[in-house]
Amino acid sequence: MDILLLQAEPPRPAPVATTHGKTAFRASMPPVESNLGGAFFEIAHARGYYPAVVTEAGTYSYEWLLHSANCVRRYLCARPGHVGARVALQLSNSPEYLAAFYGALLAECVVVPLPISIEKPHSQKIYELCQPDVLISRGEEFSPSESNYAIATLRLCEKTEEEISLPPLRRQNHDLAMLLFTSGSTGMPKGVMLSHRNLLANACSILHELPICADDRTLVVLPFCHAFGNSILQTHILSSATLVLHRSATFPISIMEALSRLRATSFSAVPEVYRMLLKFGQLEKWSLKDLRYMTVAGGELRYELAAEIERRIAPASFHIMYGQSEATARLACLPPQQMHVRRGSIGKAITGVELAVMDDLNHRLPPGAIGMLSARGENVMLGYWQDPSATADVLSADGWLRTGDIAHQDTDGYFYLNGRANLLVKVQGYRVHPAEIESFVETAFPHVRAVAIPTSRGEETRFVLFVSSESTELVDLAKIRATCQNQLAPHKRPIHVELLDRFPLTSGHKVDRAELARVAANISRTDTSSVAVLSAKTAAEPISANHQIE
Repeated sequence: MDILLLQAEPPRPAPVATTHGKTAFRASMPPVESNLGGAFFEIAHARGYYPAVVTEAGTYSYEWLLHSANCVRRYLCARPGHVGARVALQLSNSPEYLAAFYGALLAECVVVPLPISIEKPHSQKIYELCQPDVLISRGEEFSPSESNYAIATLRLCEKTEEEISLPPLRRQNHDLAMLLFTSGSTGMPKGVMLSHRNLLANACSILHELPICADDRTLVVLPFCHAFGNSILQTHILSSATLVLHRSATFPISIMEALSRLRATSFSAVPEVYRMLLKFGQLEKWSLKDLRYMTVAGGELRYELAAEIERRIAPASFHIMYGQSEATARLACLPPQQMHVRRGSIGKAITGVELAVMDDLNHRLPPGAIGMLSARGENVMLGYWQDPSATADVLSADGWLRTGDIAHQDTDGYFYLNGRANLLVKVQGYRVHPAEIESFVETAFPHVRAVAIPTSRGEETRFVLFVSSESTELVDLAKIRATCQNQLAPHKRPIHVELLDRFPLTSGHKVDRAELARVAANISRTDTSSVAVLSAKTAAEPISANHQIE
């Protein structure tokens, strides 16, 4: 494996933010049969000096991005056997990431995005599975574990005098474009195979549902190497809009400051980010006059919290969405005007997608019946990389993807989640889903976020309950314990309640249940009482992924 380190020169001031003489610009979506890199090429060429990426270092135009991607393309094309070669990207959100991503696609390679920080067992598994030919990174983000790598450095700069021509691209349509590895929060990662058609089709569907337009400036906090972050990247580049990348926008206050100061028109995040914004972001104190909409996906955001976000960002709209990596990104959307009518709903299938609730034999269930939420459409993955057995478990012969989410549908076609199927456990002979306990606690204590983790205690399975305040109000652990003891069935009662300042998060900003499971196992081993023993603990610093909670 060779290493390519990218170094972006500071951008030169653009003469005018123009689209080659046009006073207005509206991107036309490319056919889903085409190459995603080729679609980027056409848009970047037409958009010219219009801002593509805004960072603290400056503004990078579509012209800069086009020339930089072409530099990466030429490097990769000079390698023998480059067509179909796997190119790993270990880059934070940056102009270099975009240059590497689209450059690799223009070279007809397969992109393998990876997180900057990844546990060694997971990274080893990924490298064993996909065996990348090239790893693209940046000097400040690359730390070689071995000394026998062939390392090259490529400087990226804007060369306006160079006319770029693109040869015909052979890889397109159903050809593999990306290997997107799952976070592995519940096990070892699997490679989701996404074609050019998958990526383009889902981007088209999202653009049909959301009010994304060419003059958008979206603040991005989600990593591009994850499905949700990747969909933000594709939809905005294919709309010829502007991505605002702000490294300090990782804490609630800094996110709000960036939204206001950088005049962002939109923002997307997972539920945990919105919970932190409500608790620490002081939303009501910031002027968001340019904001047009926000979106949430990647997990369930309780109705009360969604309604509070909507109230605080008004007149901007708030869009609730649902999706998963195996479906490229997003599958369903709840129109803002339906939020209060369809409390807790993820909405209906987006354009180009079918959704259904099915039984174990893949037969459709009627409204109200609970079963497996399944999806079909051009956005559904090709399968799992080198894992036909796992692929057969989730993909039917007629194209239905079993999402792993338990759900039901109402008579008007709106869907509601009932939890993850793989989180179901048997306790004292009863099948229990952690969501049952979590929902009970959060309903009884609206300012509390609850996560129930099953753990072994001797020869039986019980639950450890982790809680955190979603406001400035103190958490009354004794009251939570008493309520659980008095109102929950014995097999659902937690054996321990642990108070956290913040939940540990994965690199995709989701609650890290694997980390909590490790903590719960330690608690279970040391807690020998037959009832819940309360432990009040707060953290002075945010708890992040892979940090052990003592």
